[in-house]
Parts: sequence; structure tokens; C-alpha cells
Amino acid sequence: MTGLLRAGLVLVLVAALAACGFQLRGSGEWPEALQPVQITGINTRDSLYRELAVTLGASGVEIVNQRPEGQGAILEIRSVNDQRRTLSVTEAARVSEYELIRTVNARLRPVDGEAVDLGPLRASRIYLFDGTAVLSRGEREATLREAMDRDIVSQLQRRIAALTEPDGTLREAVEDPAP
Repeated sequence: MTGLLRAGLVLVLVAALAACGFQLRGSGEWPEALQPVQITGINTRDSLYRELAVTLGASGVEIVNQRPEGQGAILEIRSVNDQRRTLSVTEAARVSEYELIRTVNARLRPVDGEAVDLGPLRASRIYLFDGTAVLSRGEREATLREAMDRDIVSQLQRRIAALTEPDGTLREAVEDPAP
């Protein structure tokens, strides 16, 4: 009887999960008209460039080193700003928490069209600082920056998807009206 009860409970849980609309994220869709892509403005050894290349490559986008001809786009990384901010200190006036912030300004320029500003893309992480493990701080920050790069690339893909018309062309970014 307990086996039948367990199976029934599992069935109810699976049905509830399916009914709630849960879906794995997967890789983002990249418009066919914007392929291949040239990434400019950052070094190819930069962690953000590597994350862009891997993520777009997983979506089937070809990354090229020269300006695409015919169809395609140029993803211009206009600025990358990294900050480390102190969040809290101990009674002994030593840092106990930091916040890492990465802000990227980018725009997408279709080969046959006008550039569209993708706006600022921002990611942040908070971590506890251990003064006795100074050597591991660099590794911890590098790991957190890689996670922030993934967040920024995900934001970038969502913004491009929001700006893409059904025919695969880009519409101009809508600016917030002035107050």
C-alpha cells in the first residue's frame, strides 16, 4: 500500500510542476538576420568576450573576426566598468564584506542598418572577505566575475530578443519618456 501511495504522491507532484508552467531556460534564440556576429570593443582574452562567444556559439551563432558582409551584425561593447565597493566593516575597522559590480554598455549594429543601443547591462555579487585567506581573494573574485559575465550575456540576449521584430529585424530601442 505504501508503494502505491508513494507513486500517487510522485504523480501529483509531477502534475503540479507541469501545471505551474516551469520550464528550463535553455539557450536564447538569436535572429537569423543578425548572423554571423563580430564582437568589438573588448579583447578576445577577456572573460566577457569568452562568455559571449561560448553562449552565442551554443545558440548556433557564428562569431567572426572581420566585419560580416551581406547579413550579420556587429556587437559593439562600448564600455566595461568594474567596481569593488565595501559593504561592511568589523569593529576593528577591517573590511568584512565587498560588493563587486560590473556594468557593460553595448550596442548592436546590423550590417545593413542603424545601431541599436542595448543600454547598460549590470550585474553584482556580494562576498564575505576573509583577511586570513588573501591569496584566495583573487580566485573568488574571478569566479564571481565569471558568474556576472553569464548574467550580463543573458541580459543582452533578452534585450535583443525584446527588440527583434517577427521578421528578424531590429526595432529602435524605446527610451523612457523624460519626467
